[in-house]
Amino acid sequence: MYFNEVDKVDLDKLIRDGDKVYAHILNDRKETLKEHIDLALEYLHKIIKSKNLDNVFLNFENRFISNFSHKGKFLYREMLLNTIYMHDLGKINCNFQYLKMNNKEVENLIDLNLNNSNHSMLSSLIYINHYFSKINKHETKSEQSTLRLFMLLNSYIISKHHGSLDSFGEYKEKFLSDGGEGKKLYTDEISIYESLYKEEIVFNEKNQLIKRIFDNVEKTLSSKETEEKEISLDFYIYERFISSLLLSCDYYATSNFKNEREVDSLGEIKDIDKFYKVFKETDVYRWIRKYEEESYGKVEDFKDVRDINILRNEMFLDAERNFLKNIDKNIFYLEAPTGSGKSNVSLNLSFRMIEKCDAINKIFYVYPFNNLVEQNISTLEKTFGNSQVIDDIAIINSVVPIKTKDKVKEKTDKNENSDVIDKDYELSLLDRQFLHYSMILTTHVSIFNYLFGTSKENLFPLAQMANSIVILDEIQSYKNNIWKEIITFLKHYSELLNIKFVIMSATLPDLNKLIEGEIETVSLIENREKYFSNPIFKDRVELDFSLLEAEQDVLEILLEHVSTTSMKNKKDILVEFIKKTTAMEFYKRLNQLNDEVDEREKKKIELMTGDDNSIERNSIISRIKDENRTKNIILVATQVIEAGVDIDMDIGYKDISMLDSEEQFLGRINRSCKKEGCRVYFFDLDSAATVYRHDVRKEKNINLTSENIREILISKNFKDFYGYVLDHLIKESNKHNDKNFSDFIYSEVNKLNFNKVEERMKLIDERFEYSVFLNRELTLEDREILEGKVVWDQYVNLLKDTKLDYAEKKVKLSKIISKLNYFIYKVNNNDFSYEERLGDMYYISNGEKYFKNGKFDRENFKKGIGDFIEL
Repeated sequence: MYFNEVDKVDLDKLIRDGDKVYAHILNDRKETLKEHIDLALEYLHKIIKSKNLDNVFLNFENRFISNFSHKGKFLYREMLLNTIYMHDLGKINCNFQYLKMNNKEVENLIDLNLNNSNHSMLSSLIYINHYFSKINKHETKSEQSTLRLFMLLNSYIISKHHGSLDSFGEYKEKFLSDGGEGKKLYTDEISIYESLYKEEIVFNEKNQLIKRIFDNVEKTLSSKETEEKEISLDFYIYERFISSLLLSCDYYATSNFKNEREVDSLGEIKDIDKFYKVFKETDVYRWIRKYEEESYGKVEDFKDVRDINILRNEMFLDAERNFLKNIDKNIFYLEAPTGSGKSNVSLNLSFRMIEKCDAINKIFYVYPFNNLVEQNISTLEKTFGNSQVIDDIAIINSVVPIKTKDKVKEKTDKNENSDVIDKDYELSLLDRQFLHYSMILTTHVSIFNYLFGTSKENLFPLAQMANSIVILDEIQSYKNNIWKEIITFLKHYSELLNIKFVIMSATLPDLNKLIEGEIETVSLIENREKYFSNPIFKDRVELDFSLLEAEQDVLEILLEHVSTTSMKNKKDILVEFIKKTTAMEFYKRLNQLNDEVDEREKKKIELMTGDDNSIERNSIISRIKDENRTKNIILVATQVIEAGVDIDMDIGYKDISMLDSEEQFLGRINRSCKKEGCRVYFFDLDSAATVYRHDVRKEKNINLTSENIREILISKNFKDFYGYVLDHLIKESNKHNDKNFSDFIYSEVNKLNFNKVEERMKLIDERFEYSVFLNRELTLEDREILEGKVVWDQYVNLLKDTKLDYAEKKVKLSKIISKLNYFIYKVNNNDFSYEERLGDMYYISNGEKYFKNGKFDRENFKKGIGDFIEL
């Protein structure tokens, strides 16, 4: 193992009376500091073994100190190991012992006038103090500056193990500025720990030594970036990864003491056959393997093929073959048309990767939106639902409750023959916080929080992402002004943490063009024309641009066109708008027209927007997918319908936005590729600029108002479209000598300003909105009645419950919040009356009055906001 023969510091040489210094107390039980940090180190070795992290530590070492002497590398490893071991030594603070550990042994040592019972910053100071002297004695002088750099990087991690990451600059100020927490510890507050700390503090206000160390380390960090471009990203990733490891070890050890039991499973995949065997037993997989034996590789021209499953089989096998040829690579692109079976392909690639690579042992499926996560867990449940495998799959987002585990209590006196089952809230919460699941379904926002977020909750899972395969679906759906940053960071994360990224989409830009330097990526579909140019995919929908000629009264013209089309055809129609308000207006007008026609000609009109909760959304999709119904549905929707929603309509109308969106929309029409006469009409009504504010793809010269862009959509030659987009991004970059990106690297990443990096890497530009809880009665999918007032009261009471154990409270809150989301709507202003307020959420009792036909009516809400009596 990586830390074999590396020693932890001798605690007896650092602190006095170690057996009298406590790390935790619980009722009448006490845990000494040595017991806790020894246990934390045991968990480090457990994590390394479970997650196969030796290769990750070697990646960092080879990146940073490949030319070091043997002794230099050994000292680097020792410092790293003791980042974990020394993280709580600041608990020798006598005030901490007396006030928080109720330790009477130190009563004669305390100085409560100093008002400092913290321990993290003191732990950091002790770490620096110990290793500064040790590095000074290191015989290879040329290695000392880099070792001091890691001394401070590690000490910063220690200082933040109970808080969020901020910036290295703020950490420096705490040691240098008057009144700074760190400076007080080596000047005015030495008395709170000097009786228990054996080593001499080498820093004082006069010698300015700590300032020189920080200044020189900052120069070293800057010079590293000058010598080797983008190495700052590696230091950034190092800090986040070691932070995640420290948090994990500390939390596991603390949980072990609190619950008196070991955290035994970290959710890694130990036996891929358990998953793969179930997948191999599906009909689809068997058909593909049968096709492989009988036909694969024997046909060159597929233009006359009329069975879509043949092309799906070919794509599955083409992708698998290229994947296996390049199994040592880290970033893979899967460019595949809508309806070609990307989900099955990616599932097979995941299992294949783990089967072939011993180190890889966890799978992440990452989607743009929560509704796609819900949709895909349903697909996985169909595949794995009858096996135990489903227990190892979890959804991680803000909507789905924490997955709970049962625990068995001791037998009771009343019934010695049976065990009493209860929920294991501690283990359930720990599993959720640290992603102790074999397969995880989540959103891009969540995964970017793990990669760039600053809170402890965001850092917890990062160690679990090492040695994993991550399927990123539709990553290009987010603002392209950070595409360069995204692919650059993914490159570095993949190389250091051994993460295998599979990026898939029907419209996939060649992000490699944005990378500076070399990047090895693999296109899993070498001959894209084999699929995109095939009539089954290319010609399954006829495109009509005639409505784009309308410049006045567009809504009226559209209303008449949709009405006429619906009267002529017994077909399902989908109409998509950019704005919710426009969709609602069209929905109302369509209903008015529908009320005037003969009963036999009436259409079933549905509305789906971002305001719909999952109950309503699933209900609509269910009605559309009902094979026994008559084709007579008109679905009015916003962009929520675009990405992957599993419906198959016949006729489509879409307000133009970006070419990616147009292609995604086409994927909802004739999805099965089995129908005739399917057509999509495009119109131009609302401006896309309000939704895609920082995206070049919204510009008029590269949307469907341009003839050449129409041709690209018809031919599916998205490479040309992304040629325009990427050229624009590159030109903008060159115009400023790439100052924007370079400044970001030098000013934020190199300075380890974690807050600024997090802000830069946010996928969605947040707009401030107010959350209103509209009380009403809902019928769930299982016919259960859910009353808003009851849910609200449960939420309020749970928040107020101060007696409930933390873990139990967090798990129960996640369950209540999943129900709470059914009643919450976002509005742009707070000019409304309400009965109760809880934080940033407002409770309105008679919420039903703001719904029409089950839909939240925003215009009605705006009109009626004065109807309440404010309390």
